[in-house]
Amino acid sequence: MSLTRRAFIRNLSATGGGLCLGFTLHSRAQGPDELRPNAFLRISPTGAIALQIHKAEMGQGVVTGFCTVVAEELGVLPEAIDFQFAPVDPAFKDPDFHMQITGGSTSLRVNYTMLRRTGASARDMLLRAASARSGKPYAALACVEGRVRDTDGGVDFSFAELADEAAGFPVPEDPPLKAAADFTLVGRFDDRLDSASKVDGSARYGIDAGPPGVPLAVMVRPPVAHGRMTGFSADAARAMPGVLAVVAVDGGVAVVAGNYWRARKAAEAVEVRWEASSSELVDSQRIDDALRAAFRDGDFREVREDGAPPPENAGALLEAEYSVPFLAHAAMEPLNCTLVPDGDGAEVWVGTQAPDLARSFAALGLGIDEERIVVHNQFLGGGFGRRAFADNVFEAAQIARAIDGPVKLVWSREDDTRHDFYRPASRSQLRARLDGGHVLGWEHRIAGPSVMQSAAASIAPGLLPGWIPDGLIRFGAGLLGDRDGSSVEGAKELPYAFDHVRVSYCNVETPVRLGFWRSVGHSFNAFVVECFVDELAHAAGEDPLAFRRRHLAADSPQRRVLDAVATLAGWGAAPAGHFQGVAVHASFESVVAEVVEISLSDGQPKLEKVYCAVDCGTAVNPDIVRAQMESGIVFGLTAALKGEITFVDGAVQQGNFHDYEILRMHEVPPIEVAIIDSDAPPTGVGEPGTPPAAPALANAIFAATGQRLRSLPLRLA
Repeated sequence: MSLTRRAFIRNLSATGGGLCLGFTLHSRAQGPDELRPNAFLRISPTGAIALQIHKAEMGQGVVTGFCTVVAEELGVLPEAIDFQFAPVDPAFKDPDFHMQITGGSTSLRVNYTMLRRTGASARDMLLRAASARSGKPYAALACVEGRVRDTDGGVDFSFAELADEAAGFPVPEDPPLKAAADFTLVGRFDDRLDSASKVDGSARYGIDAGPPGVPLAVMVRPPVAHGRMTGFSADAARAMPGVLAVVAVDGGVAVVAGNYWRARKAAEAVEVRWEASSSELVDSQRIDDALRAAFRDGDFREVREDGAPPPENAGALLEAEYSVPFLAHAAMEPLNCTLVPDGDGAEVWVGTQAPDLARSFAALGLGIDEERIVVHNQFLGGGFGRRAFADNVFEAAQIARAIDGPVKLVWSREDDTRHDFYRPASRSQLRARLDGGHVLGWEHRIAGPSVMQSAAASIAPGLLPGWIPDGLIRFGAGLLGDRDGSSVEGAKELPYAFDHVRVSYCNVETPVRLGFWRSVGHSFNAFVVECFVDELAHAAGEDPLAFRRRHLAADSPQRRVLDAVATLAGWGAAPAGHFQGVAVHASFESVVAEVVEISLSDGQPKLEKVYCAVDCGTAVNPDIVRAQMESGIVFGLTAALKGEITFVDGAVQQGNFHDYEILRMHEVPPIEVAIIDSDAPPTGVGEPGTPPAAPALANAIFAATGQRLRSLPLRLA
């Protein structure tokens, strides 16, 4: 990661005394390796240490990770640092996304060096203050467990004693960082700083937050997302006990009452008339037919071509077609938002991955300037990309405006499932020419709706001036869709050394709202690529792991994790009646290999064990890395075995966990994770565990049954 000379640190000690560092890292350009977020560290005159966390905590461990890195350089224990979620501020914008957002597994990857510099600069200033007070040489002093001491025991100052003096010293432009060999916390600290509050119930999620006594609202929504209401009758609902208001808003009809149960029961009494969908693609089968038709007459854009195509009659031709369905996010905490108007402004309590977007949509719903809105971000009960959108905040703002007062909006599980921003369905057509064990050519054509086109159209109203016409927004989103990198990620970067590689994409528009689902395009392209590679290995008569190794560079991270997972799983020596499948995939600058081991029970696959090896650079908190791999694997296996959103007449057919199932505890196998030792900066861990899970399982099923399943969810005949 490169930091420019213009990176600067400002001493903000005037704001209440003590040592307060505001780091702003500016970039010469807006590329992926540049850093623009802002993190503030404050050491008060009482010695209290506070760190603002400008990323959302949704279980991925960002609070612990950030505090660990700062504590390492500062010379304190991580638990000595108090944390708070940062407010909306332009300095907190993510350099990859150009907005204040948590996603793309970027939190530690992008902020690692900045956080180290934060702690190191504070340490440097404290040491200078201690040297000036004691007369001891700077080099003889060290920060140890929140105190400044010298080597012979003659100096022993608390941070509280030095904070004001330290604030008077110039902030170093290039503070000395600790050598990795001297780390005592990074790579070793495994306690979760937020665990105790989540166990004792004091941690506040969006659904818990906000002032007491705020009226509660639920929505009556159209069966088709973005469906238009033509009228409603609510006399019976208004007459029910505890009902305060029934109002129309853009998303449907809001029922406001004293508590959730009364609002929900009254909502059942509201009669709404909806306009039918005007799209022809209202059923799952019709959407799938459109994806199939794209291979005949679609406009494919080439995104990669390497090498010369082999002659048409060269080698043996292998062809296959793969498909994946729409998927919902199914986070544990349903969407919610509390909004309280306050004079000419408002306060918002919500758990969101994009606080600035939440503020923008609150302003849009209230019809006021966004500078008048304060967003209090909370813990998230799961995000997975769903909470990068702010439709819940917009709805709450519109309801508050309609009733001229505060409101707490809570979605039901059915709302969450039927009005999601879904992982797109996709079809892939593959052709390869194989001469013995030599791959002469690989062609991969992908047909599916664009996540970026749909997401851009959904987000744009909160980001762009209101005078921009909707037609222009749709036009711009369409251009983005045709060049959507998220639809081809994981396919475009095929790591295998084949003679010829061609990858192309056709954007097939559908009316379904799409969003960022954990690992985005990697989630389906890894399934397709790694299953078809397995097909090539089988056709070549070669062990699938050996086939992969032979087509990967000897020094590649893919080879490293494959070798590690092979050792971990005892590849080739599974217990009797057990069968193994393997997959390897790179995403978010990390590389993960997984072996799924199954048996057959009543002719169906039974998960026995999963083995995982990950190369993610420096593992700041190793147990969090393991937990994220386990979480990603369970997420991926759930999708592989159970996940499917279907449509009839434009309406989602699933509603709750009885018909949109997730893996239960008794179905989850033991998972063993190996972390590759590395001194490189951290890379992503929140998402990379998900993509290899489905193909490793599908390949294990083939090993067990000889059936090659090319559609998700995996269902044996």
